[in-house]
Amino acid sequence: MKRRILVGVACVGAIVCGTAAPAFAHVTIDPPSVPQGSTSKLSILVPDELSPATTTEVQVFLPTAPNAIHAVAVEAKPGWRYTISKKHLAKPITTADGTINEVVDAIDWKATTPAAAIRPDEFGEFTINADGIPSGTSQLVFKAIQTYSDGTVVRWIDPVSAGGPAADHPTPILTLTPPQSGGSVTTTTVTPSTSGTTIISNTKDNSARALAAVAMVLGAVALLAATGALIRRRRA
Repeated sequence: MKRRILVGVACVGAIVCGTAAPAFAHVTIDPPSVPQGSTSKLSILVPDELSPATTTEVQVFLPTAPNAIHAVAVEAKPGWRYTISKKHLAKPITTADGTINEVVDAIDWKATTPAAAIRPDEFGEFTINADGIPSGTSQLVFKAIQTYSDGTVVRWIDPVSAGGPAADHPTPILTLTPPQSGGSVTTTTVTPSTSGTTIISNTKDNSARALAAVAMVLGAVALLAATGALIRRRRA
């Protein structure tokens, strides 16, 4: 009887293991979202999912024009060397700092020693500083190619669609949020005059003028007090 129970439990366990879908990690971007037009530090997180092989190379392809990132700097990663590929723009990007004729198209990281490679059940972090996140889109689509020590190549390039089936190797996507207002905020008030002319006043300017008026009044009061004291002394 006990033997039959054990066999039954084993069969149930085999069925559960056979039907349960394994949960795999994907190549992602951290943070998952940044403001439009910002300068942001982005990390591409790459997990190793092919035991016992290790990850020895990671290629990341950046978004292309017109949603290209203006400038990219790569953070040094111990035990890895990188190569940057640039692409000439057919239509230059005009910014406040000047005209940009080429942008970073891809970055290729390679482990310099077997010890530096990403081992199974670990992930690697490949970080860049993205200066000039574009403002004309709500997301940036990256692509990545992961190479293992046994020669296996995994391409993280499958399109991701809202409400669609889950992709086996989804492309990493960075969500862009509305730009943040930084520093002191200057509010502009529009007041129509009786003559039909629009008068634009600046809140910061109005505040400064009010403070100046208060200072003038206090100065006048102090001057009158000093004058009165002087007159009383002379009479005495």
